[in-house]
Amino acid sequence: MNQSENNLITACKFWLTVIFMAVFALYITGNVVASPAYEAHSSLQQAVKTYLHDNYADQYDLTLKFGRLDKRLRLKKCKTRLQVFTTSNQQPFGPSSIGVRCENPDWRVRLPVHVHAYTNVIVAKHPIPRGDMITKHHLKFVRHDVGRYHAGVFTDINNLLGMIAKRPIRNTAVITAQMVKPRLLVSRGEMVTIIAEGNGLKIRTAGKALMDGHHGQVISVKNNRSGRKLSAEVVARSTVRVKM
Repeated sequence: MNQSENNLITACKFWLTVIFMAVFALYITGNVVASPAYEAHSSLQQAVKTYLHDNYADQYDLTLKFGRLDKRLRLKKCKTRLQVFTTSNQQPFGPSSIGVRCENPDWRVRLPVHVHAYTNVIVAKHPIPRGDMITKHHLKFVRHDVGRYHAGVFTDINNLLGMIAKRPIRNTAVITAQMVKPRLLVSRGEMVTIIAEGNGLKIRTAGKALMDGHHGQVISVKNNRSGRKLSAEVVARSTVRVKM
């Protein structure tokens, strides 16, 4: 084989390599263009993190633990801002399912997430017998994850003062709404003072309670003088108020 033949073979190999690389590049480019872009699962989680932080981080220290999404779940890349939504009016604490949706293209998905929300809640400083009225002496603050208590916890002592223990409350127990009830200021059948207010006037008269009532509750009473039935707001012990 002479030198010219060697040069021809070398040139052919070079151009075959160039042609192969060009075809391969076109194949790869075509696949990239044809393949749709998908929304990363991490961006869905970040949208949920941002939503929870914006709405609750000023009140609670949040820790999130996301459940696994199916790896086969492919959502087309969202061209608009991801929107986070919940299906309940309650705070999404504890084991939750929080939704993320896109308007363009139109899709929605729910993310399993356990939301731990820590803050200072009110607990019993010592055992509280059933029927006792709650005072500051009974209460103290302890840091807890409120997501563990679906009955609703108390974070403001003023919302508990004057309440009555519906059942015995053990020492250090987190006090929930199911454990207490408002203290009755008016009992059905008892004599009450009716304060009628309006146009700068205040008139007091005697009446009879036709219902039990706690502070702020509107109950039915009977004016002893006129015999009329009235709707009145309970404002103090054995005292109600009506507007003229």
